[in-house]
Amino acid sequence: MIEKYCWQRGDGNKKMKKILITGATRGIGWMLAQKAAAAGLEVILQGRNPYVLREKKLILSKKTNKVMTSCFDIRNRTAAKRELARIVDIDYIVNNAGMIADNWWEKMCIEDWDDVLATNLTGAFNVTKALTPKLNPNGQIIFMTSQAGLLGNPGQANYSAAKAALIGLTYTLAAELQRCSIRVNAVSPGAVTEMTAPVIAKLKAKYGELPVEWQLGSTEAVAEFILAEVLPTTRTGTIFAVNGNRNGYWSKPQYVPLR
Repeated sequence: MIEKYCWQRGDGNKKMKKILITGATRGIGWMLAQKAAAAGLEVILQGRNPYVLREKKLILSKKTNKVMTSCFDIRNRTAAKRELARIVDIDYIVNNAGMIADNWWEKMCIEDWDDVLATNLTGAFNVTKALTPKLNPNGQIIFMTSQAGLLGNPGQANYSAAKAALIGLTYTLAAELQRCSIRVNAVSPGAVTEMTAPVIAKLKAKYGELPVEWQLGSTEAVAEFILAEVLPTTRTGTIFAVNGNRNGYWSKPQYVPLR
């Protein structure tokens, strides 16, 4: 179990650290919110549905009174800026919200391309851009990426492109913000969620047995990994990986001469 005192600020300030999680009402985001609240962090739940947010806040409020909600569509830059202006300071930004709209390249429509990029990439930009000036010293920005962004995945050109872009953004912001004592990392999780379950069902129907890369862990394992390994890390510019009990990080691409 993660001790609560680990989440007090290291500058002598006894105020508990704050974490904002986008897409916090289901899947990895909701599990992380529950684990973070139990560990003693102040939690800010972000989502689009005010009724679901209210329900989730009530659940967490039974364990802690340090819960806030922030209701807006991350694709809407004006709404994101307006709602996030209410936050005075923050320690951890977890860009978890995402979506898929899979199809083969020749069948992929413009709307599916735009929606996936707007949610997974531009949405993360909107939130991070608004909150970066409010990060406390030794704060951290976390992007949720994917193996599809690292290695590509047939049928997911839009999703792979968005997640690959987040990896580039992680490396760049880590270099830029290091002078401000802000860490920037990404997590490539493997977990069965509402988003991945339909894909898994299709793979099972097609192959009978799941490929190794789709033998996924749980949302609980991902949330515990983020709390135990990613939030307290001194690393920056790292792409962490978690899938069940397989934990590690990805190395940066290496140049190989042709001759």
